[in-house]
Amino acid sequence: LVGFVDDLEETVHRIMKYNGWKFATDDTDRMMEEDCIKDLSLTPSNANEHEYEIPKRGSQAHALISWQTQFDSKLYAYAREIFEHQTKEWGTKERKKALKKEKKKKGG
Repeated sequence: LVGFVDDLEETVHRIMKYNGWKFATDDTDRMMEEDCIKDLSLTPSNANEHEYEIPKRGSQAHALISWQTQFDSKLYAYAREIFEHQTKEWGTKERKKALKKEKKKKGG
């Protein structure tokens, strides 16, 4: 099962479904649990708080960083593919619906 911090709410729902975990049956408790997940997904816990300049495309620094992270980028792209593929089995209803809509738009 693949998950992403930048898509945390969907990821948490997939983990819950995968493990057979359920929200509380009490409406108030359920709402609190759902709000907690939403709050966590909106608060960037892994964000760099320090300001830094992003190297300009074409610069030596950009080329070096791109070269050093080329396999990270490929792995991330592959993980995204798996994440989308897993939507069919583990995704939320909303994500499944959006994926169907996207496929219909692309004609496939």
